[in-house]
Amino acid sequence: MNMPKNGLKREPRLACALTLVLALLLPLGLAHAAAPVQEKVQLTAPETVARGDAFVAEVVSAEPMEGATFFWRGKRHAVAAREVRDVAGAAPVWRAELMLPAPLGEKAQSLSLGACAGKECKQPEATRKVGLYDRKRPVQRLTVDKKYVAPPPEEAARIRRDREKVAAALAQRLPERQWELPLDRPVPGTVSSLFGLKRVFNGEPRGMHRGLDLRGAQGSPIRACADGVVALVDDLYFSGNAVYINHGDGVFTSYLHMSKPLVKPGEHVKRGQVIGLVGATGRVTGPHLHLGLVVQGESVDPQPLLAPAEQVKPAPAAGGEKK
Repeated sequence: MNMPKNGLKREPRLACALTLVLALLLPLGLAHAAAPVQEKVQLTAPETVARGDAFVAEVVSAEPMEGATFFWRGKRHAVAAREVRDVAGAAPVWRAELMLPAPLGEKAQSLSLGACAGKECKQPEATRKVGLYDRKRPVQRLTVDKKYVAPPPEEAARIRRDREKVAAALAQRLPERQWELPLDRPVPGTVSSLFGLKRVFNGEPRGMHRGLDLRGAQGSPIRACADGVVALVDDLYFSGNAVYINHGDGVFTSYLHMSKPLVKPGEHVKRGQVIGLVGATGRVTGPHLHLGLVVQGESVDPQPLLAPAEQVKPAPAAGGEKK
C-alpha cells in the first residue's frame, strides 16, 4: 500500500499541538470563570456576636472617601471617614467605623452586614454574615416600694412624658463621632446586676434589665464614659435623677439614680469628667449607678466595652455629700 511520505508523523504532531493549545487555554478559561468578584472596599466585623451586645464594623479603602454607609437590620447608617497611616511612612488609607447593636429580641441566627464607600450610596459593595448566639440571662428577684411595681394612676401622665423626653434625647444627632473604645468606667465599683437579667419585682415578673448596675457609695463621683454632649438631665419616675450623653454616630450613655447631676443639657463633656453623684433616686433598693448604653436606638450591654475595673482609680466624693 502506498502512503504519503512522513504521513504517519504529521498527524501525531498536529494532535500534540492541538492538545498543547487546549491545555494552555482551558485552565485560563476556568480560572477566569471561577475568579471571585473583587470588593471595592474592605469590610471587617466579628464572625459572631451575643444577642444584647454591640460590636464595631469597619470599612477601609485605599482610595480617598469622605465617608461610608453601613447596612444593618434594614437600616442605612452613614458615617464620616478619616485618613490614617497604620505605619509611619506608609501610604494612607481611609477608615470608617460604626458601632452596631445585636438586640436581645433578635430572632435570626445570623444577619447580613453590608457597606459601601460614600455617604449617599444605596447598595453594599461588600457584605459579611454575622452569626448571633445567646448568653445565659438569670432571673433577679427584688423588693421595692410598691408604687414602682404598680404606679398610681395619677403618675401615668408623668411616666408617659418621661418616655417622650428620653425618646427625644435619643433622636438627637451629632455631626461626628466622639467615642473611643474601651469606654471609661464611670465608677470604680464592681457589677451588682448584669444587663439582660429577667427582673421580678415584689414577686411580679417585669421586663429585662436594660443596663448595668455598678456598686457605688452615696455621693461618690460618676464620670463620663467618653466625650460627648449632654442630651438630657431630668428627674424621671423610674430612673430618678438621670443624665444622658450623646457620643455621636448613634451612641448614647445614660447614668441613672443619681443623688445630684452636675451637668446641664447641651454641655460638652470630656471623657472622665465628673457629671454627677451616686444616689438612690427612682426605683432602687439602695445607692448604685445604673449605666445604660444605647446604640442605634437599641439598649445593649455596656460591660464588654468598658475598661477593666483595675484601671480605674477611686476618686474622692464630690459636692461635699456624705458617703
